[in-house]
Amino acid sequence: MSGAVIDRITLVVSDLDRAELDYVRTFGCRVEHRADIEPALTGVLCIPPARGRRSLLRLGRERIELLEFTDLAGRPYPPYSTSTDLWFQHMAIIVNDMTDAYRRVMANQRFRPISRHGPVRLPVSSGGVAAFKFRDHDGHPLELLALPKGWVPEACHGTGCFLGVDHTAIAVSDSADSAGFFSSVFGFTVGSRTENAGPEQDDLDDVDGVHVSVTRLAPDLPAPRLELLRYHVGTRRPVPAGTASNDILATHSVVRVASLDATAAALARRGTPLAGRDLMVLRGGMRAALVGGPDRHLFLVEERVRDYPP
Repeated sequence: MSGAVIDRITLVVSDLDRAELDYVRTFGCRVEHRADIEPALTGVLCIPPARGRRSLLRLGRERIELLEFTDLAGRPYPPYSTSTDLWFQHMAIIVNDMTDAYRRVMANQRFRPISRHGPVRLPVSSGGVAAFKFRDHDGHPLELLALPKGWVPEACHGTGCFLGVDHTAIAVSDSADSAGFFSSVFGFTVGSRTENAGPEQDDLDDVDGVHVSVTRLAPDLPAPRLELLRYHVGTRRPVPAGTASNDILATHSVVRVASLDATAAALARRGTPLAGRDLMVLRGGMRAALVGGPDRHLFLVEERVRDYPP
């Protein structure tokens, strides 16, 4: 349970070549590894097992994984989604020049904005950052963040416009319950909390009268970190029944742990033991399991193996 870190953020895409091209050309990601999805993994992620391809990208020090299920494509991202829906999960990218980053994103005609009027400067009470939310071609929500001078983490100092992935944020129905889950199962500490509201937040989320409680987890760990978003207004629809791991909606974080047995024991203590079909053995002998959070967000938990390939 202790020593858990988010290794990468995984997006399910409809066309791997197109998505990879978008992320490389727009954000400057570097392709680190390309391969077929392992049969053991598809056996857990999909029913029935499916063939697929994966591309592992690096942006700064952080990694983004793209998965395409080639012979069993899942459902598209739900239309008319908002940040308040409980299936919402975004990936926040730190930039060194918001004007340039916004221009580059909007130059890609496959991306479309969420924020109403371009980048938004949030008040100090909400962090004082400049932010802009948008969706990629498949509908995955993304966010650009320009931090105040002196706030950029040392690990994100670089020469490109897009410096790295700061965090992934998930919408939750109960902040305390979700924080308790991630604390007891992964050992993530609870960091700062803010209450975000006002016209700037309305414009950022494209939701009128928005009020969101933001809880930051594991601030002591390297990026990407996890944030919990408890929206108090909006549609707040639950994850659709029957959502499968090959659906475009099934964004998930991959968490590396020191002991999968310890994670399984923590889940059992919470009354949610792992089922046999959730467990798998990947190449190199790495053990892994698919874990669902309180609001059915998915987490692929991998046990660390020394010198394990990407």
